[in-house]
Amino acid sequence: MAGSFSLDIVTPERLVYQGEVTSLQAPGLDGYFGVLASRAPLMAALGTGQVKFREQGGEERFVAINGGFCQVLANHVVVLADAAEFAEEIDAVEAQARVEQARQHLLGQILSEEDMRRRRQALDAAATRVKVASQVRR
Repeated sequence: MAGSFSLDIVTPERLVYQGEVTSLQAPGLDGYFGVLASRAPLMAALGTGQVKFREQGGEERFVAINGGFCQVLANHVVVLADAAEFAEEIDAVEAQARVEQARQHLLGQILSEEDMRRRRQALDAAATRVKVASQVRR
């Protein structure tokens, strides 16, 4: 169908989503980028953030991802994510608790550069889950 493309969102554990969509926004390492039908081929590394896409029926869907890659080729997009959760799969209370826990792990400690990087990534991932969970229409 004109104006749409197929989207697969995959993690090592499962196929998160497979379907036809009309648009996609994803968190690249250098910022968010968008995809529409008939886009030029693209391969991009993904950071931690929110993937937003619009299904053919018009419904917007939100997925929290934590790193990976995105391939766009011939009206087919594959998001290979290290971790991915739909907004409605996220327990908002638990996600907020993880944000607070990650913040506490950063405070008042002398950390190596690598430990600091890992803990910041954990905080970013937790904050992304809170943001995506807030997108659920309750």
